[in-house]
Amino acid sequence: MFSDHQPWTSRAGRNIARAVPLLLLAIWTWVPESVLAQPAAQPAAQVPGDQAAGDQPADQASPLLIEPTTAGALFDAVVLMTDLGRPNLANGYLQKLLESNPDDAALLSMRDKHGPAVFLRLSNLVSLQPGSATLLGRMNAAFGRFAGDKTRIDRLIGELEGAPSVRDAAILQLRSGGVLVVPRLVEQIGDVKDDMTRELLIYTLTMLGAEVIPPVLAVLESEDANLRTAALEVLGRIGTKDTAVHLWFFSVDAAQPPGVRVSAAEAVARLTLGDARHASALGRTMALRSMEQGARLRLAGGGREPAGTNGKVTAWYFDKTAAGIRSTAADPTDAALHVGSRLAQQALAISPENRRLQALVVSLFLARERTRTPWTQALPRGRGTAYDAALLTGRDVVMQSLSDSLGSGNATAAVAALEVLRNLASRHDLQSRGGGLSPLAGALNYPDPRVQFTAAMAVVETDPRRSFRGASRVVEILSRALNSTDRRRAVVAGPKPERVNALAGLVDQNGFQAVIVSSGRDAFKEAAGRGDVQLVILDANVIRWGLTQTMANLRADSRTAWVPVLVVGDPMRIASVERMISTDPLLGYMQRPATVKGFGVQVGPFLAKLTSEPLSAAERGERARAAVDLLGYLAE
Repeated sequence: MFSDHQPWTSRAGRNIARAVPLLLLAIWTWVPESVLAQPAAQPAAQVPGDQAAGDQPADQASPLLIEPTTAGALFDAVVLMTDLGRPNLANGYLQKLLESNPDDAALLSMRDKHGPAVFLRLSNLVSLQPGSATLLGRMNAAFGRFAGDKTRIDRLIGELEGAPSVRDAAILQLRSGGVLVVPRLVEQIGDVKDDMTRELLIYTLTMLGAEVIPPVLAVLESEDANLRTAALEVLGRIGTKDTAVHLWFFSVDAAQPPGVRVSAAEAVARLTLGDARHASALGRTMALRSMEQGARLRLAGGGREPAGTNGKVTAWYFDKTAAGIRSTAADPTDAALHVGSRLAQQALAISPENRRLQALVVSLFLARERTRTPWTQALPRGRGTAYDAALLTGRDVVMQSLSDSLGSGNATAAVAALEVLRNLASRHDLQSRGGGLSPLAGALNYPDPRVQFTAAMAVVETDPRRSFRGASRVVEILSRALNSTDRRRAVVAGPKPERVNALAGLVDQNGFQAVIVSSGRDAFKEAAGRGDVQLVILDANVIRWGLTQTMANLRADSRTAWVPVLVVGDPMRIASVERMISTDPLLGYMQRPATVKGFGVQVGPFLAKLTSEPLSAAERGERARAAVDLLGYLAE
């Protein structure tokens, strides 16, 4: 049923030579989704002082000397009465405001004066609903029409060349448009002919502030060198140190025009060293290190923007057909992996022979493809897919990709790499090399059921002729797949019985089965000896071994190398623990919890980024059928 794979041959060199250009040229672009329906506004939790109007004593008279009549004055009255705790009066003025049916100019004037947050705050007050929600909707619609009205934006852009007072007023109105006016400003910069107008438009973009960093970053994808230069000048003024990682490539890429390289170097120097005059201190090595770190951060689950109420983030991209920037709603994980892939590709373009960067690109491509593919389906195959690109890079690169994915705590990427290795791995890959761990054998102990099962299938399909470290885990994993559920164990270690017992109780109430030990040595023995430990919790003051020695042993053994570890301690973190966490994505810190909720709030997010989503019933059934076949083969 299972055949041994062909040994690695000299074709590997030719495959890698073909694969590197594919890794560099592969483009994962945003495909704009269909327009999402605006989610219904959810009523906010009632806060003190926010009572329904009927529950308040009737307001006898308005404290205003002159009753408001204009839209702006009526809204001022709504805000004032709300702040004074007079909901009946506030609601009355709100109804008058809505009945006056203010036009877009009036709504935008109110927004400019009070800010958008005031509208949102009023919409959440039960005493003003549903009128306040209606007003918020009207204001958002007016703002959208304003920001999308090219004629109005063009008029304001034209006023930038007017007298100082006219120019300042135009900039103020453009600033109120935020990111929505950036696409038109970028188009104008691309069309402008004279340098003075171009500089004025760049200055205006700079005045819009940090809010416009995401759309301006998208301009760097343009093929127009002048647009890229303008974007780099803006980002060098409004960006942060985190922005610099996206600019390094343009400062060292020999294919970029001199003007682009100079602007990029000055921008990076300003953001990282504090002054553009230090641009000469930058170099290729610094650029590669920064881009690689940025890509690995996203492989490890970082760099994600907070999602909106629809669970999406806004992703900006450059539409080369329309020669302008566009936005689309995107999954937060997919958006982060897209950015990570681009950074890794840029680093590989600078150093194409770097095997480590090749593996990093493969990891990010596979992670993104696996994220987009339902777990009940295999990775897409064929020309242009991440699967085929990974195959062409060869066994060594994909094995390194697996090791990187496990070390980064990215179970999704690890599963994808294992799927590819089922067609590349040989029995020789099960043995440790040079005293290091075999990633394929080590994956059998990663605390994620998908990683373990896919690794077990890959191991069986190599048709091993002799035993290897961790071989007994294969039968354990396949046998457990026949059961309907997976048990989760957590080893809890601490020197004080009362504390460790209390913590173990919280662990049990959060879906784990706690195994209590008193020392670091025993924690290692339990984690290494069991096959179902998904978490180790160590007291910061653990004894016999201390924390540093315990962590060193956990990471040195293939059975525990990729088990997540949480250090529990007081709010003030220990410096040595901080240093360990900075170099180990599978290590985290938790303040000593007092309640079940306090434990879950800290542990849940930590484990969520290290493991894939729970198995579905369909997956369990498919795994059980596959396990029967594999166990039957092993029994022959």
